[in-house]
Amino acid sequence: MNRRIAHLLGAAALAALTLQPVTALADPPPHAQNDKRWQDYDPRHHQVVPRLPPRARAVHYRGDRYYYGGGQWYRAYRSGYRVVAPPVGLFLSFRPEYQAIERYGGVPHYRAGPVYYVWQPRARGYVVTDRPVRRW
Repeated sequence: MNRRIAHLLGAAALAALTLQPVTALADPPPHAQNDKRWQDYDPRHHQVVPRLPPRARAVHYRGDRYYYGGGQWYRAYRSGYRVVAPPVGLFLSFRPEYQAIERYGGVPHYRAGPVYYVWQPRARGYVVTDRPVRRW
């Protein structure tokens, strides 16, 4: 009899868990609503423009040509230019426009929207880097 009651209670608990409402995976949890990771989305990504901004600079990386101008990265696309994210490892001999300086492990990271840059003193330039992971 006790075994039967245990099975019924276990089945009831499992049914209660499966009937719980499922939260949307795209919504951040309440404690992360002000977290910068959720603000990194750039709505202009993949937008196509007919011409580059004035004074756009060409940057070569692994046989591909990227253009930087007006705080955005571009690649040639059909008869215009598509807004893209620069690849990690791309080297810049000039200082990119940035919105904030964030320190991770004592190293300053220059953030411009979802893109992070790190100063490389030996190469005397900036390198596109992965978004740093903050340890809790």
